[in-house]
Amino acid sequence: MPQGSSACVSLPAPRASVRAITLENQLVVLATAAADAGRYYVQAVNEKNGENKSSPSIYLNVAVNKKYRGSHDSEAPADPVAPVIVIPPKNTTVVAGVSEATLECVANARPVEKLSLVWRRNTVEVASGVGSFGRRLTILNPTSADVGMYVCEASLLDSSVKPAEARAFLSITEAPYFTAEPRRKMMGEVEKSVDIQCQARGVPMPKLEWYKNAVPLSKLNNPRYKVISSMGLQVKKLQPSDAGIFQCFARNSAGEAQVHTYLDITSMAPAFTAAPVDITVTDGAVATFTCQVSGAPNPAIIWKRDTQILASGSMQISRFTLLESGGLQIQPVALQDTGMYTCYAANSEGAINASASLTVWSRTSISRPPMDRRVIKGTTAILECGATHDPRVAFDCDRVLFCSSSPSLGRYVWKKDEELVRPDQRGAYQPAGGLLAQSVKLVRDIGDYTCDVISQAGNDPRRPRLEV
Repeated sequence: MPQGSSACVSLPAPRASVRAITLENQLVVLATAAADAGRYYVQAVNEKNGENKSSPSIYLNVAVNKKYRGSHDSEAPADPVAPVIVIPPKNTTVVAGVSEATLECVANARPVEKLSLVWRRNTVEVASGVGSFGRRLTILNPTSADVGMYVCEASLLDSSVKPAEARAFLSITEAPYFTAEPRRKMMGEVEKSVDIQCQARGVPMPKLEWYKNAVPLSKLNNPRYKVISSMGLQVKKLQPSDAGIFQCFARNSAGEAQVHTYLDITSMAPAFTAAPVDITVTDGAVATFTCQVSGAPNPAIIWKRDTQILASGSMQISRFTLLESGGLQIQPVALQDTGMYTCYAANSEGAINASASLTVWSRTSISRPPMDRRVIKGTTAILECGATHDPRVAFDCDRVLFCSSSPSLGRYVWKKDEELVRPDQRGAYQPAGGLLAQSVKLVRDIGDYTCDVISQAGNDPRRPRLEV
């Protein structure tokens, strides 16, 4: 029957209490009697324009038992006929927010005038909303509190015959709604990841499906697109081709909802966030140049010395290592590594470079170590300590200790038994930086002495012993 239409049934005699028109426009004649015989037809009326049409008629013939032929209805059998459910209620599902939900239960018995219909929910009788001789239960503005099992019980009043009952479950569905959704426009950088939020709820729990430019992601089969149930969609290692409209659909039996975002992918030329700087190290040490670069896509890093490639993402030579940060590590450093080093960074948007120098000093070492001495008590012992150092490393007046207090200068330091020996202390004096003159008069002057050569290019100790 078209929407906006209604139906009515033409009945041959007025017995409304024993006749029921169901929700599906079926006519049910209860406790049929001779008076119900006759011709029936259905008339459909379009409520919008008043147009109506009638169906072909059908004839209902009621056969009466010979024993009661000629009797009135009131003379029908006195023995009661137990109730039976003719039209049981159906499991019903409605969408939250509808104005009403209706359950229907049509029963028959004799005498039909004593037939009673009662509705219950969770063993509790439901009185409100019952109409049409108890055959219909209408629940207005149903909510989740109305969900449950409903029982229609048909019984005969003043009779011991067994009642009949039928059950139906009322459930309420809720159209999907979003609890987390993305911004209308999102920006992402090449090679980075982006999270597109989309979470929804509803009854039953909705299923989420993602689309990109109206194509289901399941058809795109892109391994960089990962649906995460607790968040939404994650797109890894962004590429320019990922730009477009991403839609999130939430669907369940109550309906669907959708949100979308436009993902724009940005590209940026390389830029230094930490350029390499000049460094000075000692022969045999480790040298590390910094080179931190931003850009999209991620710039490729190459390190060169003059025109020679030292390290890149695809190759490196011995002792030279390209760090994850983009820096260059040289280990161990040799004197011949002194020179200018250049970091090159490039991507599809451009290229940059920056240079820094490496200075390698010769390591300071003691070339003339002090020797153990045995002297006569009362004489003066001379301990000599000579060092070789890089000419670019300045020493404290080159030989004389305590000529300057600058800690950046190389110097000789004498100790006895790990205690600093100062000039003119206990008969000691230093005529030159690497010389120690010790007047041996007491037992305490005998023991282990240490010559420490300290400089920016390394330190070197030697330990002579003085005995009498």
